[in-house]
Amino acid sequence: MIELLQSSDYAVACCDGAEGMLRLPDKSIKLIYGSPPYPNAERDYGVWKSSEYIDKMTPFLNAAVLKLRDDGFIVINVKANREKSTSKASSKRSLVVEKLAILMEEEWGLSCVDIEIWVKENPVPTGLRVACQDAYEQNLWFSKSPKWTINLDAIRRPYESHSIKTYEEYEYKPRSNGLTYVRKNKRIKPHPIGALPRNVISGGVSAKIGEHQATQPIYLPDKYIKATTEEGDLVVDPWMGSGTTGYAALSLKRKFIGFDIVDSYVKTAENCFKEFIQGMVIGNEQKSSQT
Repeated sequence: MIELLQSSDYAVACCDGAEGMLRLPDKSIKLIYGSPPYPNAERDYGVWKSSEYIDKMTPFLNAAVLKLRDDGFIVINVKANREKSTSKASSKRSLVVEKLAILMEEEWGLSCVDIEIWVKENPVPTGLRVACQDAYEQNLWFSKSPKWTINLDAIRRPYESHSIKTYEEYEYKPRSNGLTYVRKNKRIKPHPIGALPRNVISGGVSAKIGEHQATQPIYLPDKYIKATTEEGDLVVDPWMGSGTTGYAALSLKRKFIGFDIVDSYVKTAENCFKEFIQGMVIGNEQKSSQT
C-alpha cells in the first residue's frame, strides 16, 4: 500500500481501519477524518453497543496517536444514539460520545480544538416521543499537539448583508457594566475574504442513494481538510464507507488512504477515485491543447 501511494494520489484497502493505519509510517498522517459506527446504531456493518464503544474505539485511537504527524489532527464525526427502552425505563440518550471526547484528552493526550455541531436541516423522523427530534451530530476535533495552527481563512464564510451594513454604520463603545469586550471606541472592518467560520455546520443530510447506509455530505470532510492540511498532505479515513472523505481530499489535491471492512464499499470508493483521477487527466490534457 505504501508503495502504491508513492506513485499515486490514493490507496484503499479492505481491512480493519486500525490495522490499516498501523501499516503506515509513524508520524505520516496530517489528518484523520472519519465517521465510525454510531453507538447502538443498527447497520449492516455491525452494531457497536454503547457499553462496548470505548473498547471498540481504543485500537483506532492508539493507531492515530502513533501515525499522526506532530502537527496532525483527528476529527471524528459521531452521533450519540439512545439506549433501548424497557418496561421500567425510557429510551435515555447515551453519554458515551462525551465520555469518548474526555478520554481522547485524558487517556490519549490529544488536545481538544473544539467539539463542533453539525445541524441536519432534513433529519430523518424517528417517531421518538420521549425527547425532541434528533437533528444534530458532533464532530470531535482534536490536535496531536497542545499548540496547533489551522487555516481559518480557507474556511471563512460569506458575510450576511446585514452584518456588512452594521460594520459600515456602527461604532462599538466600551460597556458601562464593566465587561471588557470593547475597551475603546472602534469600528470593525469586514475581512476581505469573509467572516470567521462558526463551530456549527448547518446543511442537509446527503441525498445520495447508494449501497452504503450512511453516506456523508461532502461539505463535512471538506471543511476540516481545508482547515488542517495543505496540498500534498496525507488524509486518512479508517471508516471510509463509500469514499466521501477521499473524494473531498483528492478534489483539494491532497493524498488519501482509506480503509473499510466491507469489500463492496471499498470497490465503490476505488471506482469513484479512478473516475475522478481520469477526469482530472482529461481536463488537464484539454487545457494543454488550448494553450
